[in-house]
Parts: sequence; C-alpha cells; structure tokens
Amino acid sequence: MITMNSAHDFTLKLNKIYPVKPERVFNAWTKSEELEKWWGPEGFTTTIDEMNVEVNGKYKFNMHAPNGAVHVLAGQYLEIVPNEKLVFTWKWENGKGDFPATKVTIDFIDQGNSTEVVVTHTELPSEEEAKNHNHGWTSSLESGLKAYLV
Repeated sequence: MITMNSAHDFTLKLNKIYPVKPERVFNAWTKSEELEKWWGPEGFTTTIDEMNVEVNGKYKFNMHAPNGAVHVLAGQYLEIVPNEKLVFTWKWENGKGDFPATKVTIDFIDQGNSTEVVVTHTELPSEEEAKNHNHGWTSSLESGLKAYLV
C-alpha cells in the first residue's frame, strides 16, 4: 500500500507471512552470508561490501541486475530489536544522485509457527519512486526471501 503524506513524502507498506519462526527470518536479514543468497528483485544477485548490523553500523550492497547494471545501496542501522524489529536508512549511491536518504522499518511479528514480516519504507520522494520500490520489495519478498526460507 502506498500512502502520500505530502507532495514529496510517500510511504510504502508491505507484509508477507513465512512459515518459519521469527529468529530464522531475522537472521536472513541480519547475517551477511544469508542476505546475499536472497536480497534483491527476481533475477538480481547481491554482493556485500559492508554489513555491520549494530546501532549506527553501516551497510553497503551491490545489487547486480540481469542486464549487468550494478545498483549500489548504502545506509546505516538505526534500531535493532533481535527477532522483532530492524530499522535502517536507505540511500542509492549511484544512478539516482538526487534520490534522498529514506528509512525502512522491518517488523517481525511472531505468529506461532510462522512470522509476519511488515516492511514500511518511508520518506520516498515521489509516487513513481514508491511504485518502483513497491515492485522491488514485492519481488524480493515473494521470490528471493520466500524461496530462501521455505
């Protein structure tokens, strides 16, 4: 779901349920050797230059598109609650020079033998960018992460 907060502030919210415990899903997001195996839209591969999962720790991912383009994503972890929540900044470092730093919150909701993952991406600068990120997140959650976890 995309919500317009103001002319240059859009929020994207997605959720997906996985048939595994929160710890398993949380590790897929916070362990570099796991994240590399699923991160990115369908057809992409990811290499990690930096991933320091601690408050104020930084990350830098290289997302390799099927056409050979490399999209560099970087940010900083703002809040970490093991198996419950992950909050980080999101900034494209190449190709989208005018793209501002945005914020992503991942909630891991324990549902017994499954986990609901809620992705909230805030401060997106336009409806077009919100739609682009909706496509990327949806593909990542439904293809990459689901295939990796189950």
